Amino acid sequence: MTSQTSATNGRLFQRVVDYVQNAIASGELKPGDRLPSERELVEQFGIGRASVREALRVLENMDLVKSQPRDPRGPLILPLSVEPVRRSIAMLTSGGALGLAELVQFRMIADASANLLAAARRTDEQLLALERNMARMRACMSRGYAEFSQADLEFHELIAEAGGNRLVQVYGDVTREAILKLIQQSILDADDQTALMLQSIRHHRAVFAAISDRDGLLASRLARETLYAYYADHVSPADREIMATLVRECGGRLPG
Repeated sequence: MTSQTSATNGRLFQRVVDYVQNAIASGELKPGDRLPSERELVEQFGIGRASVREALRVLENMDLVKSQPRDPRGPLILPLSVEPVRRSIAMLTSGGALGLAELVQFRMIADASANLLAAARRTDEQLLALERNMARMRACMSRGYAEFSQADLEFHELIAEAGGNRLVQVYGDVTREAILKLIQQSILDADDQTALMLQSIRHHRAVFAAISDRDGLLASRLARETLYAYYADHVSPADREIMATLVRECGGRLPG
């Protein structure tokens, strides 16, 4: 196959991919809808079956559709997923394109916003879920940091959910996971993991109290102060100063 033919085939399958992406974005296609069958897509776009199958393979990798061979109903449109975002951030992190300092600085902004929104929008049921999570964190202390850290992540996920902003929730979640992967070994090698876990629990109690009292400014400030305290020693002096500026911006105080 010549390079010109390969390029042509690439453009052909991309037409189907672009159509589906645009139709989902516009609301023309919704979760639960079905695409036409492979045969119908071949006729609709005037392309070969191999190009249609390549387009469906790409769309499946993007978590946009699910198809079954010889299914007469056509590929199923899936609910939008954060998995492509999570994979992208993971690849950028593992490849060194995103470093710990950038991730922490973004998380200082995202977590502060999530706490602020949660204080304004939380329900009594969401407060109860946070209380249960803190109880689970305490129970996980005896099981090791790996299990404790999962409960820790869940605490922040519950806050982001209570805040009600999907974008803050998605990017906050994937950023926290990326940071944990980068820093986990340092934590596991720490001399006193119990002290680190107790420090997390104290912070969560303070954040919970602020959210319960609907004190968004305090909840927001606590996020930045605590993240600075956790990670300032793991970044360069220049990045540490940026983190310090983020703390000062909201009226927070630096350790010591």
